[in-house]
Amino acid sequence: MTPRLRLVLALLLPIAAGGLQWLLWENWIKPYVWFLFFPVAFFSAWLGGLAGGIGGTLISALLVWYVFIPLPFSFTLQRLSTAFSIMVFIGMGCLFSWFHDKLRRALSFSEGRFEATFEQVAVGIALVAPNGRFLRVNLRLSTIVGYSPEELMARTFHDITHPDDLDANLAYVRRALTGEIDTFAMEKRYIRKDGSIVWVKLTVALSRKPGGAPDYFIVVIEDISGRKRAEQRFRQLFEQAPVALATSDREGNLLLINEAFIDLFGYHVEEIPTVAHWRTRVLPDAGQRAAAERDRSSLWPAEQPAELVEQSVLCRDGSRKTVLLSRLRLGDEMMLAAIDISQRKAAEIQLRERNAELERFDRASIDRELQMIVLKRQVNEMARELGREPPYDLSFADTLPCRSEP
Repeated sequence: MTPRLRLVLALLLPIAAGGLQWLLWENWIKPYVWFLFFPVAFFSAWLGGLAGGIGGTLISALLVWYVFIPLPFSFTLQRLSTAFSIMVFIGMGCLFSWFHDKLRRALSFSEGRFEATFEQVAVGIALVAPNGRFLRVNLRLSTIVGYSPEELMARTFHDITHPDDLDANLAYVRRALTGEIDTFAMEKRYIRKDGSIVWVKLTVALSRKPGGAPDYFIVVIEDISGRKRAEQRFRQLFEQAPVALATSDREGNLLLINEAFIDLFGYHVEEIPTVAHWRTRVLPDAGQRAAAERDRSSLWPAEQPAELVEQSVLCRDGSRKTVLLSRLRLGDEMMLAAIDISQRKAAEIQLRERNAELERFDRASIDRELQMIVLKRQVNEMARELGREPPYDLSFADTLPCRSEP
């Protein structure tokens, strides 16, 4: 109804009330001259606002004054109290008009703020009937699912929900309708108009009628496709990483382990459900286990990776391996990384042994050379005593110490 039409109705309402009161006047209403006109003043203000209320009030006052207040069909006032009653009526009508005008302005402001919030918020919002039909949607939700608001309101959420997620969604809805829960949140997939898939997070609250019956669901829809793609990439990298990786929660429960972790230690997550089990199975020494627990407790508040720690571990098949361990906090989770350095350690040990052998060989060779130089010096001295030319040139060894015996 347009504002102009509401104003016209507000001004016609006193005339209709005057005609009705005239019909009922002699047998039913007389002498209560304002009987129908106080409601008229109220509803004129409700229909036409400030202008309609004041106009309806003034028209009502003139009709009563002229038709129903003695002398009839005259504006003559026989008593001062009559004038007072007219003034009271006009005052009440103006008060009704002011009150309804304030109420309408406040309601309009509130509705405007709601409309702005509903349409401009960065998440999708929908009002959904208990049978699943969309009652109202905002533009953000239309953008998320690719349907126009009109197209969405001709559908139910069943129509655009991925079949694999529909049963879980309906289970939550049934629990809400039966009063078991009032709100719920879940992640699910929508099928967009072009057939593509979009991941969303739903936060749902059930609004009820005054009698307690379900009225409609208020649904907030957040597009989490970007986060889901990041999680998928992380999982792929996690699974395919050549380094043994495992994640645990704050309580120490193992959440994920990759294939490299299984290959390194031989255990599946079912066999070592917690970090405590892991330490018991993999760290053979009690001192190692205690140190690992201290490191884990002290490391948890940090967000930087811990330094690499070299440890000897016991694998499922009974073999021992040397690994480098590091931990990194990821929000409320902890990631453990392990690198098998057993071959490198074995190569280092072998290299040290070879170096030791070479050092022993070098020392023996040097001793033999020094002994030969001493013998050659002695031969040269004997040749000089016999007046002969020394047979060996030992000028390169002049700086070497002399030894009296071979």
